Amino acid sequence: MMLTLVHSNTAIVSVVLVLIGGIVVGMTQQATAITASVELARRLRDAGLGWEPTAGDRFHIPDRGLDDRVWSIADMVIEGRDDILGRRELAFNGSVEWALDSIFEHEVVWLPTEGQLRTLLDDQFIALTRDDDDGYACVVRIDEVPTTFVAGTAADAYATGLLATLE
Repeated sequence: MMLTLVHSNTAIVSVVLVLIGGIVVGMTQQATAITASVELARRLRDAGLGWEPTAGDRFHIPDRGLDDRVWSIADMVIEGRDDILGRRELAFNGSVEWALDSIFEHEVVWLPTEGQLRTLLDDQFIALTRDDDDGYACVVRIDEVPTTFVAGTAADAYATGLLATLE
């Protein structure tokens, strides 16, 4: 699958991507704690975790000077802009007109969300608890043995547990 980079001329939505086949991808400025960290997401990819891009998925484009940006897939472009009276509005655009560049799917790193990671753990997932000192503890069944993985965010705790099941 190839991703096509496009540009919007507004301050709110500065760049969007279009997936071949009609799914548009928008960009946000920073990752949130609901996705796995870029480092863990890379390790999951390298361990063989597959990805079928769908609306709502987030990803990172490494090695292109975009390290502080997270991209998200959406069904259509929504542009933040000011109307003629200076009021802020959201404009729903059904097509993208400014294609600038392309990138292949294998060149990006999928940043799975907490929910996606929990789903991928399937019946190996036992529990997630809040650890006041270290963040979150995810308990995963590995070879029928409950094993705990602790991380600063729930997503990274899930990702660390999932990584252990893939290695």
